[in-house]
Amino acid sequence: MSVLVAALVLAWVCLILLVLAMAGMLRQIRELQADVAQLTPRGRRPLVGRQLDALAGDTSTVLLVLSPGCGFCEVAHRMVAEFAAAHPQIRFEALSFRAADWPADPSLPVRVDERLFAELDVPWVPALLVVDGSGTAASARPIGSEEALREQLSELLDTAKPLPGV
Repeated sequence: MSVLVAALVLAWVCLILLVLAMAGMLRQIRELQADVAQLTPRGRRPLVGRQLDALAGDTSTVLLVLSPGCGFCEVAHRMVAEFAAAHPQIRFEALSFRAADWPADPSLPVRVDERLFAELDVPWVPALLVVDGSGTAASARPIGSEEALREQLSELLDTAKPLPGV
């Protein structure tokens, strides 16, 4: 057998082994995808329009949804607290499922309520929700960056109804 024939046979053997390895990897990927599909919640209800009696009040509320351990949540909390202090005519509140070292700020009280957090089932944190007086979520948006948060807060000024007596 010549060197050229031996190299050709060896190349075909390597190619067959690569095809078999790729087929095995694709099978494992399909199995993992099926496992992940079983883990994701089915029928997640949309946030907008969801009724939550625990959030009902006299007027609309801007709800900042936070999670301890989320690095950007601390930045969002600080920015929303500054905005809330500058705009007392709008009611603000923060929601977290567990207590954390959120700075105490009377313009942005933090509600720690694991049950409400789970019931709300927000798919992302931090998030900014507007909840009307009946407790119905009127809007819900993720906060992806400081610029996006500034934009969302400025939009609130255009649509917010002032608190009674303010």
